[in-house]
Amino acid sequence: MLKNYSTKYIDTNYIVNKKNGIKYYSIDNNLLPSVTSILASTRNHHRLNKNNHLTSSMQIGNYMHSYLNHYISKSELPEERNDNYMIAKKLAHQLLDNYIINLDEIWGTEITVRYKSDYAGTIDLIGVSEDNIKIIDYKSSYRKKTKKELHEYFLQLAAYSMAHDWQFNSNTNNIIVLICYRSGDYEKIELENDEVDKYKKKWLLRLESFKELPNE
Repeated sequence: MLKNYSTKYIDTNYIVNKKNGIKYYSIDNNLLPSVTSILASTRNHHRLNKNNHLTSSMQIGNYMHSYLNHYISKSELPEERNDNYMIAKKLAHQLLDNYIINLDEIWGTEITVRYKSDYAGTIDLIGVSEDNIKIIDYKSSYRKKTKKELHEYFLQLAAYSMAHDWQFNSNTNNIIVLICYRSGDYEKIELENDEVDKYKKKWLLRLESFKELPNE
């Protein structure tokens, strides 16, 4: 557990189900669609990606998230020792050493938030630096991300920011994507204030598009 970790949230292990390719969180007797499913189903002319095959890259990403969650907030680490886990561990330490350990406070990892009865999602990391709450998402990649890919990431974080503010009466105005590349490079991409507000408005348009889908 990191020294700057001091959780401010109750563990939220909600039941998650899938229906017609959409992931739903079961919260207070409501089924709330996930942010990532909403984005996926309103992308590429509303076509869902129904490929559920777990690729090596996906497994590495899952391992990286699990390792970071345990390293930051738990007393024990996962005991996996396969090749993909070792790659994920190395990637995780890029993010830890370059940014996460330098946060003033870490309030939570893998925190599920909701916005009214519209949607829910799980935030990778919530931290504080210079008195600003940071809503943070981790990514791993072989290559640099395109502008369009970054756009989708910021929509995701804008949705989480709105949900956190609604649920906890906060005022988050910083969203950050942390990307670690297989080459060993690291990138922190941060938006603040007006840029965050712009993505919140764009997210609401995607949410409305999702509500209009025939299968929603």
